[in-house]
Amino acid sequence: MSVSISDASVKRTQQERRAITRRQILDAAVAVLFRDGYSAATTLRIQHEAGVSRGRLLQQFPSREALLVAAVQHLATARMEDMRHREDWPHDPTERIDWAIEIMWPTFHQPYFWAATELWLASRANDKLREALLPEERRLGHLVRATTDAFFGGELCARPRYELVREQLNTSMRGAALTYALDPRDPATDPHLHEWKLMARELLT
Repeated sequence: MSVSISDASVKRTQQERRAITRRQILDAAVAVLFRDGYSAATTLRIQHEAGVSRGRLLQQFPSREALLVAAVQHLATARMEDMRHREDWPHDPTERIDWAIEIMWPTFHQPYFWAATELWLASRANDKLREALLPEERRLGHLVRATTDAFFGGELCARPRYELVREQLNTSMRGAALTYALDPRDPATDPHLHEWKLMARELLT
């Protein structure tokens, strides 16, 4: 059975509309999580934020847990994919280290980081959320490591203590960023930045 050009165009247009609706819902979910926290991030609140009907939201995401997890993963993945493909890295190893750290640190202050933090904390006492979140966070963890590797480049990644540096930086930055929930300030002035650079230089150069 052949499919006419007009039928194919209609199908493509429908798919495009669904994709646009999905992005609207995901962006709205992250916005609500970031602004209002997990307890306020109900499907009804997200529906209103996205400006879509209840039916369209439920068609895309049958449960609140699936929606919230997908939202954070969507935004974090898109952001990291964008950052991985920049090409203006310095060639000097010390400069490359400094640049990598200066680019890593702001990622822990983006809306998707705080939205993810809301889910992590909520999942401690929510088995259903934890079951939905854990496999996706493991997948995202692989992407975080790959993105960090792209920041540092092949030469530095080949150094014997690189993996230690990568894990120390990511865990330390995550912990330091959490203090900003209680004490908001300019991340660019954080004294840890200098310490992270010194540590990485010492271990990698």
